[in-house]
Amino acid sequence: MLGELITIELLLLAAGVFLLAGTVKGVLGIGLPTISISMLAQFVEPRIAIAFLLFPAVITNSWQVYRGGNVLQSARKLWPFVLSMAVVMFVASLFAARASTQTLIAGIGVMVVLWTITSFIGAPPQVPKHLDRSVQVFCGVVSGVMGGLTAIWSPPMVMYLVSSGCEKNDFVRYTGFIILCGTIPLTLGYIVGGLLDRSLAIASAMMIVPTLLGFSIGEYLRRFLGGQQFQKAVLIVFCLMGLNLIRRALLV
Repeated sequence: MLGELITIELLLLAAGVFLLAGTVKGVLGIGLPTISISMLAQFVEPRIAIAFLLFPAVITNSWQVYRGGNVLQSARKLWPFVLSMAVVMFVASLFAARASTQTLIAGIGVMVVLWTITSFIGAPPQVPKHLDRSVQVFCGVVSGVMGGLTAIWSPPMVMYLVSSGCEKNDFVRYTGFIILCGTIPLTLGYIVGGLLDRSLAIASAMMIVPTLLGFSIGEYLRRFLGGQQFQKAVLIVFCLMGLNLIRRALLV
């Protein structure tokens, strides 16, 4: 069982990682899965890194959805994306137990690099209104496959939301809603697939505190840090980490 691999040293390392990941999310509003998984996957089995993320992601994004408000409006607009993503993500997560460690490491590395690239990209072409639902379903399916296997599904989500022309506040609200709706089937898939045993569930729950503490610190720091410069530095660092994960997978 994966939970048997948990040690005090790993818990302390993970707490530091989630403190940092929560801080970055507090500053930028995004990046908790990408940062926490990419950092932990440098040291532990990818499935353990993903399991550690599950409960902090549910709690922080529930809080983000609550603060954003207008949940029904988000659901009415995004139901094609969320429904297709949730179904595909649950099914894909069942295959995570069968995938090789090298495949998961490479997949996480590719998702991290894609995340940094899409975050650097400016405004992509706008989605025509008559194609909106079709584009949502397509992006939802792609997000579901990515998320089910690697727990990182933000690139298609960010590209759709930006191309749909939503405003800044809507972007933050929609992001929290989509991530929350994706984390729930991912968690269920890990439970059904036997990847979230009691020890890992307890360890994941323990990561809620450092994540929320980091998030509070990040919100405070946001007032003083140069947003664009900080974001670029974070993206460059994690692009390098993603490339390192790909290198590890290819050299094994």
